[in-house]
Formats: sequence, C-alpha cells, structure tokens
Amino acid sequence: MLRRRQIEGSMPTCKRTAEIMRLMVTNQKYADADSLIDEIRAVGHKIQSAKPSELAIGNIVRRVLHIVREEAQQEAAEHGDEDEDDEQASHSGQHESNTRSQGMVGSRPSFAHNRAISLSNLLDVGMGDVELFEKMDKRQGVVAADNAIDAESLNSSMRRKPKGAPQWKRKQQVIEAINELIEELDNIQTSITIQGVEHIHAKEVILTLGLSDTTFHFLKEASKKRDFQVIVAEGCPRYDGRVMAKKLSESGVQTTLIADSAVFAMMARANKVLVGAHAVLANGGVICPCGINMVALAARKHSVPFVVLVGLHKLSPLFPHDPDLVYNDFRSPADVLDYDVLAEAFSHHLEGASGGASWSQQPATTAASAPATTSGTGSSTVPAASHHGAPTGKQPPAATFQCGPIVHAPNPAFDYVPPHLISLFVTDMGGYTPSYVYRLLAEFYDRNDYLLSKQLGM
Repeated sequence: MLRRRQIEGSMPTCKRTAEIMRLMVTNQKYADADSLIDEIRAVGHKIQSAKPSELAIGNIVRRVLHIVREEAQQEAAEHGDEDEDDEQASHSGQHESNTRSQGMVGSRPSFAHNRAISLSNLLDVGMGDVELFEKMDKRQGVVAADNAIDAESLNSSMRRKPKGAPQWKRKQQVIEAINELIEELDNIQTSITIQGVEHIHAKEVILTLGLSDTTFHFLKEASKKRDFQVIVAEGCPRYDGRVMAKKLSESGVQTTLIADSAVFAMMARANKVLVGAHAVLANGGVICPCGINMVALAARKHSVPFVVLVGLHKLSPLFPHDPDLVYNDFRSPADVLDYDVLAEAFSHHLEGASGGASWSQQPATTAASAPATTSGTGSSTVPAASHHGAPTGKQPPAATFQCGPIVHAPNPAFDYVPPHLISLFVTDMGGYTPSYVYRLLAEFYDRNDYLLSKQLGM
C-alpha cells in the first residue's frame, strides 16, 4: 500500500504503523523483551523500506521500541526489589536461628561457663552437657536434611521443562502503552491548533506557502479571537497554495494569494512566517515541501520569525548525513512539464529529422563496434548497422538521423531548511527552539534504536 501510494501523509502512515505494531504484539507470543524487540525492529525496518522517504514510520517504530525497553527496565527493577526483600528475609531468619542457638547454649549449667576453656575442661564434660550437645547435633541434622530436600526440589523444578511457549509478563502493559500512543496521534493536531491564539496577535500579517492542514487549522482557530491577514504563496508547480487561500477565505480569514517569485518582495510586510514540515531531523533542521527553503532565506534576510508547526511524531533521530536517511522524493514530471506541449514539439522535430535524412556510401559497421557519438549541440548520431546477406563489395547505404535533445524534468517533493533559519517549533507539547531537539530525542527514543538496520545485518 505504501509503494502504490494508497496511504500518503505522515499522520495516516503513523496511525497505520502503530496499529500494525499493536496487532503484532497482541497476536504473537514472546518469551522476553529481547525477542519482542528483535521482532519489532525487523518488521519496522521492512515497513520503512517500503517507503524510505516517510520518516514518520521509523519514528513510530522507535517509540514502540522505547515503550518495550521501559517495561523491561521496570520488570528488572521489580525483580531487583524482590531479590532484596528475599535477601533481607534470609538474613533475618539466620539472625533468629542464631539467637535461638545462643539461648540454648545459655541454658547450659552454670559450671560450664565459669570454668576456663582448656583441653582438660573440654575433656571433662558432665552428663548434662553431653545430653545438651546430643540434642543440638540432632537439631542441626534435621535442619541440614530439610535444606537438602529444599535444594533438591528446587533443582528438580528448574530442570522441569515448561509446558507450552513462555509468555512475557509485561506484554499487556506494552499493548496499553501503544493504545495511548494511538490516542496521542489522534489529538496531535488539536494540541497544536489551540496554541494559535498565543502566537498570533491582532493586526499581524502572516505569510505561508503551499497547503498544510496543520497550518490551516492553526490559522482558523486563531481567527476566532484575532483579526489578522494571511499572505499565501501559490506553491508552484503543484499550486497547493491556491487551495489553501480558498479554504482560508471561506473560513473568514482575510487572504492574499501571490506568486512564489513575489515572496521576497512581500516578506517586508510580514510579521511572521508559518509553515508545516514533513520531518524534523536530529540537528534541528526540517524537511519541508519544495519552495519553503526560499521562504526561510527571505525571512532571514528581513529578520522575520520563521515558525514551523509540527507534531512530535515527525521528530526523527537521523541526521542529514545518516545513511538510513532518504533525503528526497521525486514526483511525476507532469507537474513541471506539459506532456501535450512536449509531444507536439517532439513530433515536429521527428518530422523534420525524417525528411532530412541523408544516405551516404560508407563502410558498414555493427552497432556494438561503433557507438553513438554526440555532437556539441547535444544531438546524437545513430551508427549504421550491418546487413547480413549483402553482396561482397557492395555496402548498403547508412542512414544518419539527428535525434532531439534529452529533456530532464526533475520534480523534487521536499526542501531542506537548516536549523539556523528556524526561529521556533510549535509542537503538540509546546514551543521549542531547534537547540532543544536533542532533549526531545532522549525523551522519546532509545539511543540503541536510532538506526533500525544496525542490528539486522543491513
């Protein structure tokens, strides 16, 4: 579904990934946390490989791994407390037994205590002492026998094979935490939009580019209590800004639609720039829709605050130079180049090339031995092919065609905005500067899970 683009967008992808993680944890049996972590890493890496540019998939997988690791640490802490309690209980029992033995020794006849300890005194023992020592020896023998029986039963229970597959005790807690994560994803946009009143003031001019659902709801919520104006750049080549301007206008927000080339000129009138983001990287930089880097540079030149509205589910622990990071995604060139115009231009060129084909007598060569040559104008010459069965001494005419120039029409989907161009992140947990990103990474992810393919032999 990801490869066929049936699921697009960070939020639908995150929800689907979390549901897959919950389904996997619920239906499978795991003996311990390590086996569950290995399975989650393998499945998560496979899902991420289906669409590497959607970094939110790996973020949700890392969140689930962090949940499992926290539960494992909690379990280890509880076992440590139980062992400590058992050790204290054993010490107290030993102390009690020592006290009893001392009491029994203290009940011996007084003459045994008053006499000095020597070899003759040890040999000269009364009948009362002999009976007392015999009782103590019998008691110690019974205790030793009981201890031997307990040790034997413990060893036999440890050697006994468990029936069926073992089950990790903290599995239910992991499922509940994943349910809370899914509920958190549902409330992210609401948590961001309610902060609109805090960041937008009356009579301000807000500039944005393209279409972003988070930005739209943020501005719509702020317009209920603030009177401001929005300038929307159209966002060529997809022209999503036109849809954004229409939606804002229908919501009662005073909106002005401009071309992308007019952003620098209109930036002098703006008080703030609000944009959405596709992903937030570990260094504080963001991956945004194509064209926003130009807006960030213009805002920096005019000293206008550049604010990014983004949920923390888009926070990625990867750096721009990490090998697991797929930096960009390319869309269809149909957005940049009209196929009808291109086909018409090529048809005219091919008609001219076929009409002007020249025939010349030259030695026949094979296509493998005579590669195509390229002229300085970018046109290529097709080599002549040998005709089998031709009479010796008579070479067939070779046709030389001038091919049209090769047209490259890249259509990147995203831009990279470095952290020094960003003023503030408005997230579902509040506002943060790019320098605070490392604290958020330590809170949501475990360092061992930054690279999902690290322990998979990839």
